[in-house]
Amino acid sequence: MGNKRVPEIRFAGFTGDWERRYVSDLSVETFGGGTPKTSVEEYWDGDIPWIQSSDLKEHQVSNVFPKKKITDNGLQNSAAKLVPENSIAIVTRVGVGKVALLSFQYATSQDFLSLSNLQVNKWFGVFAMYELLQKEIHKVQGTSIKGITKNELLDKVIYVPSNIKEQKKVGSLFKQLDDTIALHQQELDTLKETKQGFLQKMFPKEGESVPEIRFPGFTGDWQLNLVEDFSEETLGGGTPKTSIEEYWNGDIPWIQSSDLQEHQVSNVVEKKKITEKGLNNSATKLVPKTSIAIVTRVGFGKVAFMNFDYATSQDFLSLVNLKVYGWFGVYSLYNRLQKELNNVQGTSIKGITKQELLKMKIFIPTSIEEQTKIGAFFKQLDETIALHEQELETLKQTKKAFLQKMFV
Repeated sequence: MGNKRVPEIRFAGFTGDWERRYVSDLSVETFGGGTPKTSVEEYWDGDIPWIQSSDLKEHQVSNVFPKKKITDNGLQNSAAKLVPENSIAIVTRVGVGKVALLSFQYATSQDFLSLSNLQVNKWFGVFAMYELLQKEIHKVQGTSIKGITKNELLDKVIYVPSNIKEQKKVGSLFKQLDDTIALHQQELDTLKETKQGFLQKMFPKEGESVPEIRFPGFTGDWQLNLVEDFSEETLGGGTPKTSIEEYWNGDIPWIQSSDLQEHQVSNVVEKKKITEKGLNNSATKLVPKTSIAIVTRVGFGKVAFMNFDYATSQDFLSLVNLKVYGWFGVYSLYNRLQKELNNVQGTSIKGITKQELLKMKIFIPTSIEEQTKIGAFFKQLDETIALHEQELETLKQTKKAFLQKMFV
């Protein structure tokens, strides 16, 4: 903002420069933190919320849920302090940039400085601190801030409107924006959980040949198939030599594992394209649209239904000329691969061979109509999830833009 002392966007009816202050002016008192000895049981599992950096979420200044609590004994026998409610907790070590307004009494680890008995509107204060820290992080982008000392933080310059009504209006606007973002996030999480629930109930469970939930009008057992029965053909992939320029930046989308998103079986956006020369001089193949691309190496579990012609790296196997309804095929494969991942939870699957993948067993309904209904149902669910994600992202970007324009 240069030397300006007024924000770019301001509520009507307010004029005059904002006051230049220091962070130390925002509160009457500050508190540090500490960690009671973890080896002494009587210091832990008490009634005093004990906040760690991991309890705070990035870009969220409220709704902190402490994972641990300490006793009065733990408080008295450590550097931790009891911080009054409506204080601002600021992470000063690992996790710099995280800040929260806490509506309850709490203690913190040594990674915090808390501002108490605030001299500004509490919501204005926490959002002003958040924006200040974001600017600090932005200044050193590309390097990570290991921490900030108490004095460095308290000596930072911050601009504050002298009129408490203006502070309240600004604070309320951002609180309302954050509440809306939290609500959208909650709705999105619920939708994702709903999808997981339906995936478990609309495909047969282990040892069963019919799903728990079925569309009306369909009866009879599903048929046990191998993945190789899903398609007429399979195609692998490869990587054209990166040192040969004429192999790259052509018109053929070239898909890598990182182009596919976990738990999302469509909307693949390729980062790289190859030329026909690159295609002809490497192991990669041109795969026709409406094929299913399956990651077989790093990123195992990712799968996508492709609505355009493409080539892939060697980390893929593609099912071509499908004998099942495409959207049913991709969701049944996704569900099967997720089960595979859950079976080995705690260890990482490095990959799967072509033969192992093609010999996997999957139950499918013999009726193409039932396949179509199931595929269309999950496709619609995913489109709803994508729409909610888009709305959420728009809200976050709106908040970011307002933060830059409504603070000095």
